[in-house]
Formats: sequence, structure tokens, C-alpha cells
Amino acid sequence: MNKKLLPIIIGVCGIGVLILGLTLLKKSPSKPQEPVIEEEQLVAADSSIVASVTWSKIKDNTIVLSVSGLKNGYTKVAYEVSYETQGVVQGVTTRPLDITGKDTFVRDDIYLGTCSKNVCKPHTGVKKVSLVLEFTDTSGKKSQLAKDFDL
Repeated sequence: MNKKLLPIIIGVCGIGVLILGLTLLKKSPSKPQEPVIEEEQLVAADSSIVASVTWSKIKDNTIVLSVSGLKNGYTKVAYEVSYETQGVVQGVTTRPLDITGKDTFVRDDIYLGTCSKNVCKPHTGVKKVSLVLEFTDTSGKKSQLAKDFDL
């Protein structure tokens, strides 16, 4: 008689474990909550800083970024350039670059396109760019300048 009850006992235990597992699964969140990341709110950069973006006269599909009025008061600058090409927003970003002791900053090699394995494909039809500059001053305080440019 014990041999006949053993499969029934195992079946009942299996169903119990299944019910317990489903109950615990329903109580746990299906998707872990993502941590909320607060964006750093930066103050506006000093009004004496002037930025300009123009097409390069030397390199095709390349823009020149010029920044002046830094008054040797900054240690780093990072930039983000975004633009629309064929209905798609594209962009170029950089890590912070050292500008310690400089009053001006010029970057003359910002290519508007994509490159892979030394083969570059230009993004065509760019008529306007949006620029965001993030400055770090000598005390470590950050500020930003945002501006749109027609090319």
C-alpha cells in the first residue's frame, strides 16, 4: 500500500511547491525599479564667453568651434554638438579637454559624419547645429553655455 501512496504524496508535494512558487512570483515586482538619476543643473557660463561655429575652409564636412573670453579662469571644457541630417538627429561629444591658462579655445576638426575603419561617410544637408559647452573653473565649479548656430 505504501508503494501506491508514494506517487500521490510526491504529486501533492509538487503541486504545493508549484503553488507556493507562483504565489511568491506574483508578489515580487516583475521589473526592478530603475534608480532615479538626477541631472546636474549647471549655472549659465560667464556672459563674457563667446562661442562660434563655422564651416571649415580646409576640411570637407567639418566645423570649427571657437571659444573666447575664458580669461584664464577655466581648467576644462567639454562640448556636445547636435544636428539634423536626413531627418535624423546626430551628434558629436567629447570628454573634458584641458584648457588651463588659456583665454581662447579652438577645435577645427569636428567632422559631421560617421567613420569606421578609416572610412568616413559625411552627414549631408546640415544647416544648423546646437552647441552645449560645459566649463569647469579653477575651483571645480561647472557652468554651461548652450547656443544654436546657422551654418
